[in-house]
Amino acid sequence: MYLKTNQFHIQQFAYLTERMKAIKEGETSLLDNSILVATSSLFDGDLHGAEQLPFLITGKGGGTIKPGRILNYSDKGDEGRKACSLHLSLMDRMGVQLDHFGDATTRLAEL
Repeated sequence: MYLKTNQFHIQQFAYLTERMKAIKEGETSLLDNSILVATSSLFDGDLHGAEQLPFLITGKGGGTIKPGRILNYSDKGDEGRKACSLHLSLMDRMGVQLDHFGDATTRLAEL
């Protein structure tokens, strides 16, 4: 049941991504000017493992995000791979400047 639920959610995320890609905003699309994030609270639902959390990001954030990459922060240590650091990085791209968010004060490199 967990697998089917996740598959449904990702199908909906893919559908939304495609719909936003089809909506033109001048020379770009709604997706080009947006940031969509899908994530899970578990890396492995069978093991209930939460040591690695997957994030799926679509959109270009108005040209601030380079798409088509897989970024792996597992070798960056706990301080270099916080989810809250990702949120800070994304907020920067939306014009929200915060000194900290949750337990993070740094941004993710390479995003």
